[in-house]
Amino acid sequence: MKFMMKFALIAAVLAALCLIGCSDSAPNGPVPSLGGSTITKYVAVGNSLTAGYQSAGLYQSAQVYSYPNQIAQQLSKAGASLGSFEQPYYSDPGTPDATGKASRYEIVSLTGPVIGPKGLAAGAPTNMALARPYDNLGIPGIPLAGFMDTTGTYQAAPLGRDVILRWTSAFPTMKNVYKQAVSLKPDLMTFWLGANDVLGYATSGGTSPAAPTSTAIFTALYTQAITSIKASLPNVKLVVGNIPDVKAIPFFNTVGPEIAAKIGALGLKLYYQKAGESGVASGSTTLTEANPPLITLVGITYAGYIGQPTGIFYRANGIPYSVVHALGIDTTQPFGLHPQNPWPNALVLDATEQSACSAAISAFNSTIASVAAANGAAVVDFYSFFNNVAANGYALAGETYTTAYIEGGLFSLDGVHPSSRGYGIVANEYIKVMNAKFSMSIPLVDVSQIPGIAAPLGKISMQNGLPVLPADALKDYERMFGTTDLH
Repeated sequence: MKFMMKFALIAAVLAALCLIGCSDSAPNGPVPSLGGSTITKYVAVGNSLTAGYQSAGLYQSAQVYSYPNQIAQQLSKAGASLGSFEQPYYSDPGTPDATGKASRYEIVSLTGPVIGPKGLAAGAPTNMALARPYDNLGIPGIPLAGFMDTTGTYQAAPLGRDVILRWTSAFPTMKNVYKQAVSLKPDLMTFWLGANDVLGYATSGGTSPAAPTSTAIFTALYTQAITSIKASLPNVKLVVGNIPDVKAIPFFNTVGPEIAAKIGALGLKLYYQKAGESGVASGSTTLTEANPPLITLVGITYAGYIGQPTGIFYRANGIPYSVVHALGIDTTQPFGLHPQNPWPNALVLDATEQSACSAAISAFNSTIASVAAANGAAVVDFYSFFNNVAANGYALAGETYTTAYIEGGLFSLDGVHPSSRGYGIVANEYIKVMNAKFSMSIPLVDVSQIPGIAAPLGKISMQNGLPVLPADALKDYERMFGTTDLH
C-alpha cells in the first residue's frame, strides 16, 4: 500500500512538471521579456509605410495592421506598459483623392478584373481630439526633409499638417514631426524615412521630381535628424530602417512581362522615350534582354492600346493636341510600336534612370549605416530583405510570399505598399533586430492570424493577364510623391 501511495505521488509530481513544461509559451521559444529594459512609450516616425497606407489609401481597417501598431501589441506581450498606442485613424473607406472621393483600391469588377477606386465618399479622421501627439507619426508622402520642417512644405499637407500633426489646431507650437515625437519622451523609437527621396522619382518614370534627393542633402538631413533625436532623448532605444530597392516592388515588375509577351508574339519592339525625351523616341526594346527598361504599374492603363493609332495617354493627362503635335508626336501611328507615337517617358524607368535610383539608394543606405552606428542606433536592412524576397520568396507558416502583384500576398493593390500580412512581416523584421540589439525576447507577430488579400481577388493569377486600372486610378501617386524636388 505504501509503495502504491509513493508511486501515485511520484506520478502526480511528474504530471505537474509536464504541465508546467508544456505551457503555451514553450513551443514558441523564450519567455517574452524586455531583457531588463523599461518601455513605457514607443513612438514610430516614418512615411506612408509607417502610417499603414495600403491599396492607395489610409483607412482604419488597414491601419490597425500598421507595423507600429503590431509592434506595440508585441511589446505589451513582452511586458511593456504602453497604455494605449494612438494612431491618426481615417474611417473607411479612407482618405480622399484629388476628386474628393475615396482613393482606396478595391475590386470593382471580376470581369477584367477591374481594380481601382469605387467612387465612394471619402471617410474622415476619427480621433482628432486626442489631447497629445500620436504615437504613430507616419505621414504619407513625407520625404526626409519633412522631419524637421515647420512650414508644411514637405509634410504632404493637408493630411500631414492638419490631420496627423494637427499643428494648425491642437499643437501650433509643435509644427514638425521631430518636436511631436520627442515631446512624448519615448523609451523606444523606430525611424523609417528616406524612401520617398527616391521613390517619387522612380514611380514617375524619372519625371517628377527630375532626380532623387542629392546625397549631400540627404546626408545632412539624416545626420541632423538622428543627432537631434539623440540630443533630446539620449537614452532612447532607436531602430532605423534603410531604403528598399525600388526595383524589387510589384510597381516595376508587373507590366513589363505582359507587354514583352504581346510584342514578342508579333516579332516587334516597343519604342519608348528615354530619360529627358518628350517627343520622338530613341529607345527600343523587346523587354526580354538583360536589364530591360522597367514599365511602371501605371502602364496597366495603357498596355491594351499598344499597336493602336491613339493619343489616349495625352488625352488622359490633359496634354493638348497642339502641344503633342509640336513635340513631333504623330498619334496616327501605332502606339508604342513607332518612334513617333512611343511609350511615354513617364511610364518607363530606363537604364539611366535605374542607375540613378540605384546610386541614390546605395548612397542613402551608406549614410544610414554610418549615422546609425555613430549614434548607437540599430538598423533593419530592408534593402537586403526585400531583394531576397524578390529573388527567393518568403516562406512562413506554410505560405510562400513573393513580390508578384496581388497573388504574391506581400503587397497591397497599389504595388508599392505592403498588405496587412506584409506589414506583419515588416513588424517582425523590426522585432528581430530589437531582440538582437537590446537582448529582448519580444514575441513575433503571428502573420497567419492577419487577414490576407480578400478572395476572390487574392486568388487571381496574373498568368491570366493584367487587371484593368482606370486611367485616373494612379493619379494619387503624383499627388503624394511628386510634390517636392530636393537636389
